[in-house]
Amino acid sequence: MVSHGIKLTQKLQFQPSKVLVVQKRTRLVRETLRHPCYLDNLQSAGRFEDRTAIKTRHDVHESNLNMILTELKKYFDEVKLVDTINKNHLDWADLFISAGGDGTYLNVASKLEGGEMLIGLNTDPDRSVGHLCARSRYSKNLKYIIKQVACGECAFIKRSRLRIKLTYPCIGEFTEVEIPKYALNDVYIGETSPTRLSYLELKIDNYPIEKQKSSGFLICTGSGSTAWGYHVNCLDFYRTDKFLSVLQERGLIESKPSDREIALIRQKFNESFVFNANDRRMKYITREALQNNVFKAANTQGFAKSITIRSLCWNGKIVMDGIQRKFNFDDGVIANFTTRDEDSINSIQFVD
Repeated sequence: MVSHGIKLTQKLQFQPSKVLVVQKRTRLVRETLRHPCYLDNLQSAGRFEDRTAIKTRHDVHESNLNMILTELKKYFDEVKLVDTINKNHLDWADLFISAGGDGTYLNVASKLEGGEMLIGLNTDPDRSVGHLCARSRYSKNLKYIIKQVACGECAFIKRSRLRIKLTYPCIGEFTEVEIPKYALNDVYIGETSPTRLSYLELKIDNYPIEKQKSSGFLICTGSGSTAWGYHVNCLDFYRTDKFLSVLQERGLIESKPSDREIALIRQKFNESFVFNANDRRMKYITREALQNNVFKAANTQGFAKSITIRSLCWNGKIVMDGIQRKFNFDDGVIANFTTRDEDSINSIQFVD
């Protein structure tokens, strides 16, 4: 079982009364906004899609959403439903609930300033894992989740977020800009085009400055260590099998393990990259570092408290949490990444 650094508390330290539910926009809603007659013809015109299936997933979400609202109104004084957040919502609510999957959770988290309570409820657990939402063994029992939240019988955690400061070179001076939003899962730094090598100058904690060419640089939090940060390191069956075959050929092991044993080895290895959501350290990963006679990337993965990167890119970007926010990161721009306790958001999960 993967550990998420959850610690039990007997009761919540606050009694929320105003709950803001932020629902995801399903694909059906997005398509209908663009094409009002979207469902008139279930046979898509030149598009490979099953509109009946899209409608079915929308209906599942709506059914669970209505159940969430009904249950919340039993325990809390005021409940509002929105699909986007503004400043008035931030001032009004003392408990935020994302109704959707991890994408909805990340979208809501990107709007919060720090210290707020955010709970993720998965409205389509059959099609979405939802690592940031209530865990899968509870996600199909939304009534139970809401009752436990209202009674405070759940686990309380802080999720660290990444803070970014950009420094822009100008003639004879530098301009510093603190990005007012924070990344909950991860930040990608590198070229916009996935086919172009990213060229970056790295200063990680007390390590020497190093220039690297790669497929980009990834920084993730403990929350993000189950997302991109997990999959970029994830060892698949093919590579595990090939590696063990080499060990056997070299006489380092007597025989290659069975497929079941290989699966257990993979699981143990892959889970070793997951760390606690409240860990203030940042995990950094150089993706596919270029290694040749000119470039020898020495420091390609580890944990850090401070990371400073100078762009040597042609058309660089900094992308926060997938698509939540992105910034130009062209040649000469410097980015500093840190975490602070006051930037964290509070969350609730359940212990398996």
